[in-house]
Amino acid sequence: MFHKEGIKIILISMVLFTILLFTADYAIHIEWLRIAAMLILLFFFLLILQFFRNPKRTTVLNDNHIIAPVD
Repeated sequence: MFHKEGIKIILISMVLFTILLFTADYAIHIEWLRIAAMLILLFFFLLILQFFRNPKRTTVLNDNHIIAPVD
């Protein structure tokens, strides 16, 4: 599901984002600003997860195709 090199970064960012979410919930008293801050934090966490994803690839072997390890 995720690259093994990214597991440590994902766990650290998960802890950091959890702390930031609770801080935003406690410190920001304006409702729309609190929700906006939480959505921005969620967006950045999803970017980190997307960066370290390890998709399933199927390779079609054909002598006329060039195969490169690029997404």
